[in-house]
Amino acid sequence: MRRSITRSNRHCSGERGFALILVIWGLGLISLIALTVITVGRYRNLVIANLIENAAAEALAEAGVNLRRLELRAAFSSDFPNTLPFPTNGEPQLCTMPQGALAALAVEDEGGKADLNTASPQLMSALLRGFGAGTEEADRIAAAIADFSRPATNPVLADVAFLAYAQDGRAYGPKAGPFETVLELDQVIGMRPELLQAVLPYVTVHSRTPGVDPRVAAPALLAALAGFEPARVTQLVGAARDRAGETPRGVPSQYLSPSTGRSFLVRAEVRTPAGGLFAQEAIVEMIVGEMSDELREWRRGQDRSYFSDATRLQGRERLWPPC
Repeated sequence: MRRSITRSNRHCSGERGFALILVIWGLGLISLIALTVITVGRYRNLVIANLIENAAAEALAEAGVNLRRLELRAAFSSDFPNTLPFPTNGEPQLCTMPQGALAALAVEDEGGKADLNTASPQLMSALLRGFGAGTEEADRIAAAIADFSRPATNPVLADVAFLAYAQDGRAYGPKAGPFETVLELDQVIGMRPELLQAVLPYVTVHSRTPGVDPRVAAPALLAALAGFEPARVTQLVGAARDRAGETPRGVPSQYLSPSTGRSFLVRAEVRTPAGGLFAQEAIVEMIVGEMSDELREWRRGQDRSYFSDATRLQGRERLWPPC
């Protein structure tokens, strides 16, 4: 009798232990599910917050671009169109915007860049060499740029060009027409992504001149055209154009042309207090004597890291004027 009771007690104890394990396992599973739900919720909230901040930065960047466009219009509608309240050499002006946002506004005269439609292959080759392309590679891409925008006159040569593009993994041939935006440069055979990103700030399709104007051209571009080594050209990226001793000498005269002073890239890069960041660009052509301009391009800009050095900016925002 005692043995029967002992066995029964052991059996009940085993069932209770197994049940306890099931309960603990179930609670652990429920806790894991709850933690997952909370984590996903927090992640979604962060994503939504980032989207809101980036949308705010985008709206403020568009406002900054339009502000500069209005100032350009006012200047060109006056009797003295060359009198502008800001530089047109790309030097950023730092200012504050609503909601505590920081902005870098810049205007670049497109005459200080190499025009993909009118610059010679020699100029384009020098530019590409300055930003890291080898001599043969630079000559090959420069010739491809010229061929890309040149109307096809020989069907046989057009077929050969299309075959070359196909062998390069491109399902198209040369455009056989003028570049409409510098972003089409990535369609040119042989153009590498890293080389494209390096040269994009220094090319245009709106200057309509065969050379660049050294008065508004970037030091890095002038250094490339002067034949400087890529390492030196890279050192000058972002350098101020009017800084004494920074503007390279020795640029061949055939690479120089005066700017028309009518086409400008207007740029605004904005950072919100919560970390939203957006860069907006517009290319406009001014019409003297009218309160109007022609909008040629409206595009998202590359991040030029105006606000990357947080320690340099910290505490100085209060000194910045309103935009």
